Amino acid sequence: MVKNSKNNKVGIFVTTVLLSACGGGSGHNDEAKVEEKPTQEDVLYQVYYQEPKPYDNIVEDYFEVTNYSIKNNQINFNKSHNEPLDQKILTETKVIEKGTPQSNVIRRISSTQWLYERTPELKQNLNFEWIKLEGENIFDRVMPGYREHFDLTASPDRLDQNLIKFYQSYKNAVFPKGSYCYRLKETQWNQAHVESDLSFSAFPSFGEQKQYIADRYNHLAEDKKYYRLLDAEWHGYKLIALENLETAETDSRLGNSENQSTNSQFVSGHVWDADKHLAYEKSHPYRGGDSPIDVWLRQRQGLNIAKLEKGCFAFNTQAVNAIKTLNLINWKQGDSSDVGQFLGLKTTTSISNVITQSVESNH
Repeated sequence: MVKNSKNNKVGIFVTTVLLSACGGGSGHNDEAKVEEKPTQEDVLYQVYYQEPKPYDNIVEDYFEVTNYSIKNNQINFNKSHNEPLDQKILTETKVIEKGTPQSNVIRRISSTQWLYERTPELKQNLNFEWIKLEGENIFDRVMPGYREHFDLTASPDRLDQNLIKFYQSYKNAVFPKGSYCYRLKETQWNQAHVESDLSFSAFPSFGEQKQYIADRYNHLAEDKKYYRLLDAEWHGYKLIALENLETAETDSRLGNSENQSTNSQFVSGHVWDADKHLAYEKSHPYRGGDSPIDVWLRQRQGLNIAKLEKGCFAFNTQAVNAIKTLNLINWKQGDSSDVGQFLGLKTTTSISNVITQSVESNH
């Protein structure tokens, strides 16, 4: 699970082209489908890869394995439970004030249906499916797309030596019988909401921001069918939001009575579907030139598609034991007390959009 070390606001289990909770798509073959229901365990495991980020003082890459205990059909996060909101959240009917304690609990409804409660008012359904991993390549499930889209040539000058070691030493290793993983299939919040620090500024004005977002929508041509434009007023604040219905990505601004604007994160109550997201990405390949940024953006989309096809949100015990037998890699113990880690964000406390947007930026 590749994650950003920055404070990103994402729209759950889902923002941006590569983030943390990883779901698969329709790309896995029929043989990978579960033929019989695996034994339900009271623990699940996530694998996280931190790429080197010298500008964040992360000079070497590393891998983590985090185990989450399930007690009374729920996962509790000691660090995140009752953590106060760092921004206000607006729903259509209520204002949740900054400083409000967050529940931050995950409840297991069934083996494939889970519920994330951020606050008593904000809940998100998480629907999974079990994927049978027996005989599948371990590297390609832990790091989907890297074999095809990333330079894995060994060199002593590289900072990502653990990634290169993983590939060069274990590129042919496969999962044994009894190995399964969770594939994130669908997510849906119980209601739409907006998160913001409500720090308004006259430059640019809300009118200008609204016009910019409306122009984006009006110039979508045939792609307009994939989007929704929301122009509303909540609790005295003006709201403009453009939402991609397939990827759950949003662009939004809030305005006040003085035509001032502020940044905001709009989170829809619309269903996010992994297969629809995958189909959208495949039908909209990045078209650009050959500049370094174009090459990078094309690579990121390739990795994102692979994550949607082959990424695992979490693994069972047999699968993670197979991963940990690859002992040339130092599999560090991850922190299970932080809900942001579980949902796909390494450090942030603003997790209203985490899951869906995390699919795009992490494994």
